[in-house]
Amino acid sequence: MRRLFHQIHLWISLPLGIFFSVICLTGAILVFEDETLQLLNPEADLSAMKKHDPAKRELRGYSFFQTTLRLHRWFLDAPAKKGDRTVGKEVVGYSTMAMGVVLLSGVVVWWPRSRRALKNRLSVTGSKGWWRFFYDSHVSIGFYATLFLLVMVLTGLTWSFSWWREAFWNIFDFVPPEGRKRFLYSLHTGAWGGLPSRVVYFLAALVGALLPLTGYYLWFRKRKK
Repeated sequence: MRRLFHQIHLWISLPLGIFFSVICLTGAILVFEDETLQLLNPEADLSAMKKHDPAKRELRGYSFFQTTLRLHRWFLDAPAKKGDRTVGKEVVGYSTMAMGVVLLSGVVVWWPRSRRALKNRLSVTGSKGWWRFFYDSHVSIGFYATLFLLVMVLTGLTWSFSWWREAFWNIFDFVPPEGRKRFLYSLHTGAWGGLPSRVVYFLAALVGALLPLTGYYLWFRKRKK
């Protein structure tokens, strides 16, 4: 069973890993969009501006974050109007779904068979060469980030698929319709816990961007042996 999940984890990650990295890296950048814009524009009152306030277009750095958002949500292939489908939107949606499968299969592969193995799976060794360092980083740090990445995946899919959005709100039916947008955004970006949770989400997304790269390294090194 473990071997099956390892194969699932590997053969989905190999072709789609670069998409996972782009989605996670752009997501990490967007976590601190407002703080960065405020730093670049100390004279502006961002608290008085809405998310898509036209006044924001005069801010330094705004176009960068808008491009980052389009890359994060649609791989730059933004729909002409809300609800339209585009190739980029489909790629992001199905890549995000595939990332969820990779994360869950990774947990199965990670699951230790003994207490000693558990200790090894939760730590990073830096004294046994680069391969072992990257392996431990992929396995251990990846595990720590998995829960937060799964939350991002499960919430992010609501922007990609209407059927997923309906299923999501059937589960979270206690959230009133007028508060759903804020609830979803807060859960997806880590805003629910203020600065501490946003820092955690930022780090988790950054780890999510690095995991495919360490995975590629481990795979290439293994093939060379």
